[in-house]
Amino acid sequence: MEVWIRQSMPYHPETDGPMPFPVPGWMWDRQLGERLYADRMGYMRRVDELGFDGLIFTEHHYGPNGGLTPSPTVMLAAATQVTQRIKLVTMGMALALYPHPVRVAEELAMVDNLSHGRLVVGLISSGAQSLYAYSADPHEEPGRYHEAYDLIVKAWTEENPFEWASEYYNYECVSILPRPLQVPHPPFWTTAARAESLEWAANHHIGLVASGVVSQAKETLGYYQQYAESECGWTPTAANRGLAREFYIAPTKAEIEEQFETVFRRDNEDAYERVFRHPRLEELQREKYTPRSYAYRTQGPAARGGRTVRGAEGGHYLIGDPDSLTEQILEQRKACDAGVLIIRPEMGHMSLDQVADRLELFAREVLPVIQKA
Repeated sequence: MEVWIRQSMPYHPETDGPMPFPVPGWMWDRQLGERLYADRMGYMRRVDELGFDGLIFTEHHYGPNGGLTPSPTVMLAAATQVTQRIKLVTMGMALALYPHPVRVAEELAMVDNLSHGRLVVGLISSGAQSLYAYSADPHEEPGRYHEAYDLIVKAWTEENPFEWASEYYNYECVSILPRPLQVPHPPFWTTAARAESLEWAANHHIGLVASGVVSQAKETLGYYQQYAESECGWTPTAANRGLAREFYIAPTKAEIEEQFETVFRRDNEDAYERVFRHPRLEELQREKYTPRSYAYRTQGPAARGGRTVRGAEGGHYLIGDPDSLTEQILEQRKACDAGVLIIRPEMGHMSLDQVADRLELFAREVLPVIQKA
């Protein structure tokens, strides 16, 4: 089983309480921002050296959560210069926000060459925050996303110049340089829960990452698997199936009980889910869904159990000492037949050095067992 590290890259200056959305310009501390990027380079180098399989770069706009990564492509390019072996993963790029998919194809091909073939392209539907930030139409979002994907794949694989005409994108000539190092192109993944998105991923042989409690993730991956087999003529393996988890490790169970609530309380503040929430975000989120989106499920779209020790019982949060984490991960791998585990270790007020120290503990005592599973 591979283990990929999801980077949070929040922006949270020394202020009391939660951050607002959108973050106003006067809250940007130039010296702090410069230092955060410099520290990130050292952190990525250390994660690579610890032996993890993938390093994830997300895309966020205007908010404190992921506030340092409006462009995953820029961070990917920087990471190629401070890492040697780890896969560099977008999870994901919101393709509908990019006016020129051809430019996305060109830039990602550059990253694949700079990284010597380590790029993994994770794609996502645009969330409410991104739709609002770019004044994007939620009703056009699926069409733009899927057309952009088709165009990028053709731009990477077609050997001769071609013309492209579709509903949202038109080019008299497409013939990009460079081409990706990987043949035919870097692998694609997505994270999704809506039936429409799962069917699209299965139809295009795209790997799927599921979240939520174990029972919910199992249903999501099961629907994807069933649709791929019955409607698309192929059988996903564990290598095509992933689990996304919140993560916290400590040397002892006593330390978990002592620190967990404090860490997650600060993490909730950074997420700003219920405080200072912009009224337009919820409206945009509702506009994206259709009645059939979650009809395949026996649970609602967000059964996560809460950011508490009790909430960890459902399995969305991996919390524990090395022995208990090893047991939890192996149980979830068996239940969901997942070959990729994505963990987010940046919690609350922890510094990157503290996060890396925790990952070192995980890499020493848990990772060797998980990678053999």
